[in-house]
Amino acid sequence: MSSDSNLTGSLLVAHPSLLDPNFRRTILFLSHHSAEEGAVGLVLNRPLGQSLGEISVTELSSSLFHAKAFYGGPVAMDQVTVASLQWRDNPSALTFHSYTGGVDEIEVTPEWQPGLRVFLGYAGWSSGQLENEIAQKAWIVVPPTKSLIEMAKPDEAWHDIMRESGPLIRLLAEAPDHPEWN
Repeated sequence: MSSDSNLTGSLLVAHPSLLDPNFRRTILFLSHHSAEEGAVGLVLNRPLGQSLGEISVTELSSSLFHAKAFYGGPVAMDQVTVASLQWRDNPSALTFHSYTGGVDEIEVTPEWQPGLRVFLGYAGWSSGQLENEIAQKAWIVVPPTKSLIEMAKPDEAWHDIMRESGPLIRLLAEAPDHPEWN
């Protein structure tokens, strides 16, 4: 990867050898990346199993009350990012729209309702940090696809990618976290 590569819009898939519990077996969407500024991403495959309305103490608009809540990353866990990730056909592309302001002030327009997710926290990298992690093979960079963006089964998505990544990666991915469980 050259130093001027911009990975904004790419997905990062944690390599099986990445043991950091914040990122173990995760798939992240990079909402921003530049060599000079660093990167910001959101974990796509760690749903919290609740809607924002179920976990919020703030009065919410109807558009956010039922939005699925996800663990976004280990940085600023008290911060909420409201985003819509939608796959478009003809031509195939991902659209990403994020909302700023307090969640009690956000009203999501109908065209952004599909794909609406709320993330608690985010993942962040300083300048050069993500590039170093990619060079060390901690992350596999993949382009977004419809199945990964819509992610019908978030708990299985990482394993599905690993099964398709070749025999060595699949073997590493299927190894137990604790060898005594083998």
